Amino acid sequence: MEAADQGANSPAPLAELVREAARLGLTLSDTQVARFRIYIDTLLLWRSRLSLTTAATPQAIVRSHILDSLALCRFVESTMRIADLGSGAGFPGIPVAIACDGAHVSLVESRRKKANFLREVVRAATLANAEVIEARAEDLTGHPSAPWDLVVSRAVWPLHDFLDVSERILKTGALAVAMKGPQSMNEALRYGGPLVQADTVEYELLTGARHRLLVYRKP
Repeated sequence: MEAADQGANSPAPLAELVREAARLGLTLSDTQVARFRIYIDTLLLWRSRLSLTTAATPQAIVRSHILDSLALCRFVESTMRIADLGSGAGFPGIPVAIACDGAHVSLVESRRKKANFLREVVRAATLANAEVIEARAEDLTGHPSAPWDLVVSRAVWPLHDFLDVSERILKTGALAVAMKGPQSMNEALRYGGPLVQADTVEYELLTGARHRLLVYRKP
């Protein structure tokens, strides 16, 4: 293993994160970079106990997960309330909470151990704009934090199931964004529910993987 990959204290992965975030129109402060360092270190520590991610180095986490999560920031506005359904290892919710610190992010995770991991990240990185909701996404109707301005999920459910849950917890006129791979258009063509498709964003990660954001609006 390269020395640069031994931990997030190495400058290389964080420098790459800052550079690539700038290409997305995001300027990361020193405080935000420090929070990303804490997040990466905590994730590497906990990944041996839980099935959080197969990425085993800071560079892999930055390239495959954090930068992918930051692609969502184009839809985030200050003071917006966001729900990350099935947050798991915290993607995309934690990177969004760090980079878009004017928004408030609800990290929704039903599994106790993964919810505890998310709580540890929120505590260690002092993310005052993030909360962990230990619950099934299907049970969020009527939750004190509902409804949300933006509901997101990263490759957790089939599109129809995600949009069905999102429709019940979104504000009128708000967005649901499904973060998907290149085969997702077949799912989009089959969806016939009440949400209206508003946009499709395609992009390529540094790893060469092609991803897609399927964006729907609650009319």
